[in-house]
Amino acid sequence: MRLLELEFENFKSFKGHVTVPLGTGFTCITGPNGSGKSNITDAILFILGSRSTKLLRARRLSQLIYGYQEGKQRKSAAKHCRVSMLFDNSDRYLSIESDLVKFTKSVRLRGDKPVTSYRLNNEPSSASEFEALFSRAGLYATGYNIIQQGDVTQTSLMSGTERRHKLEDVAGITAYDQRLRKTRSAREHVGADLALLEERMREVQRLLRQLEREKRDAERLEAILLQLQENELLRHWRQVLDLEASLESRREVVIRYREELEELESELKERQATIGTLEHEYKNVEDDISAAGGDRARELQQQLDEARVAQALAQSNSEQAQKQLAELETMRKTLRTEHHTAAAELKILRKSLDTTRSETEILVEQAAENEAELAEREGAAASGSQEIEAQRATLDELRQAAGTLEMQRHRLEGEREQLELQLAQTREQAMGNEQLLVAAQADVDDVDFHLQDLQLGRKSAADNLRKVTRKYDKLNGELAQVSEALERAERELHETSVALAAEQAAQRTQDELGGYARAVQGVLAARDAGDLPGIVGTIAELGRVDEEHALALEVAAGGRMQSVVVEDDAAAGTAIAFLKQHRLGRVRFLPLNKLRRYRPRANALLLLKQPGAIGFAQELVQFDPRYADAFGNVFGDTVIMHSLREARTLLGKGRMVTLEGELLEPGGAMTGGSSPRARVHFATGDRATLDELATLVKMAQAHNLELGATASTLREEVAIVAQAKAALESECATIQTRVTDYDSTVSRSAEQLQQVANALVTRQGAVTVLETELAQREKALVQLQGEIVTQHESVAQAAEQLQQLTGGTEAKALAQLQETLTTLRDELGKTRAEVARLEAGEMPATAEAERLAAALEQNNAGQRETQKQHATERKLARKLAQQVTSLEREEHEKFEELDGLRQRRDSLRDQLGEQRTTLAQREEFGRGRRTAIDELQLEIQVREPKLVEARQRLPKNAKQPSQVGGAEQLEVQRESLEGQRTRLGNVNMLSLEHYRQEEERLARIREARKQLRKEVRRLEALEAKISARKLERFTEVYKHIDENFQATFTELAGGGKAWLELEKPDAVFEGGVSIKARMPRKRLFPIELLSGGEKSLVSMAFIFAIQRYDPSPFYLLDEPDQNLDGVNTEHIGRAIALQSTVAQFLVVSLHHAALREAAHVLGVFMADDGISHMHQIHDVDSFIASLPVGDVAA
Repeated sequence: MRLLELEFENFKSFKGHVTVPLGTGFTCITGPNGSGKSNITDAILFILGSRSTKLLRARRLSQLIYGYQEGKQRKSAAKHCRVSMLFDNSDRYLSIESDLVKFTKSVRLRGDKPVTSYRLNNEPSSASEFEALFSRAGLYATGYNIIQQGDVTQTSLMSGTERRHKLEDVAGITAYDQRLRKTRSAREHVGADLALLEERMREVQRLLRQLEREKRDAERLEAILLQLQENELLRHWRQVLDLEASLESRREVVIRYREELEELESELKERQATIGTLEHEYKNVEDDISAAGGDRARELQQQLDEARVAQALAQSNSEQAQKQLAELETMRKTLRTEHHTAAAELKILRKSLDTTRSETEILVEQAAENEAELAEREGAAASGSQEIEAQRATLDELRQAAGTLEMQRHRLEGEREQLELQLAQTREQAMGNEQLLVAAQADVDDVDFHLQDLQLGRKSAADNLRKVTRKYDKLNGELAQVSEALERAERELHETSVALAAEQAAQRTQDELGGYARAVQGVLAARDAGDLPGIVGTIAELGRVDEEHALALEVAAGGRMQSVVVEDDAAAGTAIAFLKQHRLGRVRFLPLNKLRRYRPRANALLLLKQPGAIGFAQELVQFDPRYADAFGNVFGDTVIMHSLREARTLLGKGRMVTLEGELLEPGGAMTGGSSPRARVHFATGDRATLDELATLVKMAQAHNLELGATASTLREEVAIVAQAKAALESECATIQTRVTDYDSTVSRSAEQLQQVANALVTRQGAVTVLETELAQREKALVQLQGEIVTQHESVAQAAEQLQQLTGGTEAKALAQLQETLTTLRDELGKTRAEVARLEAGEMPATAEAERLAAALEQNNAGQRETQKQHATERKLARKLAQQVTSLEREEHEKFEELDGLRQRRDSLRDQLGEQRTTLAQREEFGRGRRTAIDELQLEIQVREPKLVEARQRLPKNAKQPSQVGGAEQLEVQRESLEGQRTRLGNVNMLSLEHYRQEEERLARIREARKQLRKEVRRLEALEAKISARKLERFTEVYKHIDENFQATFTELAGGGKAWLELEKPDAVFEGGVSIKARMPRKRLFPIELLSGGEKSLVSMAFIFAIQRYDPSPFYLLDEPDQNLDGVNTEHIGRAIALQSTVAQFLVVSLHHAALREAAHVLGVFMADDGISHMHQIHDVDSFIASLPVGDVAA
């Protein structure tokens, strides 16, 4: 890109149209001072977009117009000025598709106000477009490539920070600064939002902590109430199940007993016939024996029978006595061992007691001596001082009280020892009873063994029968229910269809006559057609009101009765789009997921307590609780009043509506009169009911088909189960007969077991009583110990006070005596406690030794008695054995011939006895069964009404739980739950919902905080990345320009050295960039101390250094060599000429060295009329020679 020419028209000192052709390379503009040379520079700055007229050496834009003078109006004066720059853009350096680009900027006066206009290639343009094109090309009015008159040393004199900014512009990192500012601003905003969220989160957490206790109590109460309901239901079920089981078992027993009685009657008849036959046969045998042997045979037989019985009894008694002797001997050995052990322990105990008593007496004597000495010293110290005497008396009283408490403690410890011993003995006795109970239980188990075998079989058969019977009854019940349900379902289907048709007709009539707006009707019609999902209905549809409150509530709601409730805001958005599409109008929607919960304000609550107030409007409307927020939004704090007279007294305190429809606003406005004929009324039909009826019709149709198929399947199953039931009933009857024979044996064993169990309970009760007494003693002992500690502390304090009163050496002696006395008393207390413990143990040990001695003596006496009985019974058995042998021998000798008859007679006698015994038992068994049947039937009659009543208390269609606990367990659970509920007291149940809402709010805040923290981290990372990239770019540019600056300075100055230096290398952007320079043949000086020419050299070197790194299309330098001498001017000229090979230079200069180095020279001269003229100078040397000396610097 290259600047081809400049065009002026009435610009500053140039009148009319002036064209300045510019060639390639180095162009120099020269002329006398004041001729207008710098106006050319001003023209270029004017085009490049200088925002300050000071850079153009004018106070305002109108002064740029040739001949303009403030306050003077001249007809010949120009009214506008214009400047154009024509660029060669064949390389497309400018972002515009044209080989030649012409920028034109003009100022035209409109009255006294200048108006600026812009044209690009003769097309209207703007300042922003000019600025954008120039900035992309690297051309700025304040750029490093443009130096105005007198500013050549600015680069060397500017601050380090300004110089760093120049390098940043060259590096192009200002964009990084903008991005950093935006990033930091965004991070600050995000940080502020994060802090606000943190504060909100803390607020919510504080509120949650406040609600935590209320919430826990509410949850506990809710759980307790639920458990109480479950407990009540379970108790009802337990009562029903107990009654059912009781009735079922009794009915089964009655049936079984009746069957047994029928079988028993036949059995008794058979046994009576058998007994008659045996008696007759026995009589015949007796007659035959009498005839064969006479009375002697009968007498021998009677004697033999009596002897045998007596022998067996004596033998049994002898064996029993032998067994008792063995047991007594074993017990005697045990008692003797225990007695020896107890005697030895008692001896040791008494020895320890004597030793401890001796130690106690010694300690008592020592304590008495110490007390006497202490009392004597305290008395001596107290003489002559009433205060000390009183303190000493107090101390004596406290010591006596402490001694009394110590004695009480010893007594209680002794009682505790005795109770512990009694408790241990009672527990041993209880353990013995438990062992007896185990033995008795073993006997019961042995007796019950055979019974259990049969009962298992009976239980299995009964369970199978019960299951089959239950299934049979269940199937029959289900079949009946299904048949009944089928009929009922058909009737309900018909009734539901009729109700649906009627409800739809009523709803259509209501919608047509209800006064809905056209838009609301359109939304409702689309909802009914299924085109708009999520539409619940209008407020008028969803609310139910009493006739008394209807007018007041409709006035209170007003136009909001047509508000449409929707499931969520998405449904509302869809409906709004539907209204726009069909141009139906506007509707107010209430999305349930976004509505805020209504809470009445304080003034409304106060208004509600005033006379004549009926209640809040929304509380008088019946609606589904799901829509509470919607109705709260519609009615707000509106209060319904009885009459206008009562409402007027409260006017201005809130929104009120009377029963006659008068509306009173909070601001004081009143609305009333006759109600309009056409208005929206609360609906008579329920939208939910309408939808429910339609669903019920579909369900009923499907249910009818299902019930028909179920009925046919049940009929087939009933037939199969009936056959299995008959077979199991036969099996159960057979097993029950065998089980009955074992009942009597089990009863006897159970009685024995009960006796042993009762004894165990008695012992356990004694253990409980002793444990209670022991606990009381322990409690009293602990309390007494506390009193003793308190008393000792009081004694110590009183002694210390007495010592303080006495003072001096006497106080130290009293303190030492008091300390010794305290030690003696502690030791005395321990020995007395030990004496009490030993004395408490001596009495039980003595009693135990005496008891063992008595038991041992009793055992010896029992052994002697048993040995005597054993000898007597054994002797009697031998005697009777001899008698039996003698009688058998005589019978054998005398009645051998009657052996067959005798055996037959004995056999018949045994059979007859067995049959009679069995007959008596069976008759008694029958009487017991009849009595039991009567009692069972009476119990059944009593329990059946209770079962009916218990079933009625169950909820309708309630299903039986899988597990139901016992009645006592359920009652204990209920009492526990009631106690828990009572302890909770008053509970705020609303805290559950409030806590849930706050938890959700906290979760949302935490999620938002998480996102904000993530955004902060992202912005921090971005800021660090941008800063790193900025530093990297700046460092790269700084390094290159520093190298260029060092080389350029050496070339321009003909030696010396200059370089750039960072003021803060560790924080580049917090410091500046300074210049260090050492001129040839001089030492290093700060740049501020250099001469004007030297500063100019440094500035030019810096400019050329930048140009080498970032070349500009052209450079504009206004008298850069004004402070230089001839040599340095030549250096600058040659440097410019050299640089002009890669860039276009436009230089204003008066030095001939610059003119000679320039490729093109333009001369500017001003005529006498003050108008600047421009000429092309081709022969520079002739031009310089023709000038007067001093016009052009050498």
